[in-house]
Amino acid sequence: MQRLLFLVLFVCVVNSNIVFAHEGKHENKTTKQDTITLVGKDTIAVNGMAVGKAINNEEPVETQEPEFILKPGEQMLAHLHNKIVHFPIALTLVAFLFSLLNIKKSNYDLVIKILLALSLGSAIAAFFTGNTQLVPFIGDPKEWLAYTHRLSGIITTIFILTWFIALFIERTKKSAWVIGLIVVIGISITGFLGGVLAH
Repeated sequence: MQRLLFLVLFVCVVNSNIVFAHEGKHENKTTKQDTITLVGKDTIAVNGMAVGKAINNEEPVETQEPEFILKPGEQMLAHLHNKIVHFPIALTLVAFLFSLLNIKKSNYDLVIKILLALSLGSAIAAFFTGNTQLVPFIGDPKEWLAYTHRLSGIITTIFILTWFIALFIERTKKSAWVIGLIVVIGISITGFLGGVLAH
């Protein structure tokens, strides 16, 4: 029971950074008018755009976004890093949970190795796809954040590889979960920085 409570608490703490990375990004998109042209009591223009009815100066105007058209062929490959990056996050978290269950009895060795192999492959793919998305940040105020995110991802990928190798060495197999904990911390930091960068 204590182990289950610990696992639930751990997952909540680790994933809370995802919520905070999106903080303030889902606010209502409203703006106040900059200039209003009045003739008599009728509003004829707001920010230089003609309007047909009177608008109160205090009322916010809701911006209308253009209609979204889904183009699966284009959108499946657009921002590929943002899609791939979820795999190493999920796979390493699940591998870590299995490694905690594996401390007393080695029932999940093969499962952990498979999860880490998949995680390592997807982390390497995330690195290469992330490099293609790095170009727009050059010269941007978030450039330092993009490079910090990339470095954090590289370090985390090296620790995933170290964890994977440790599972094959009999001497380090039982304590490999400690490397897994480092990976979970690294992936949380990398994911947080990526969330801030993307939003």
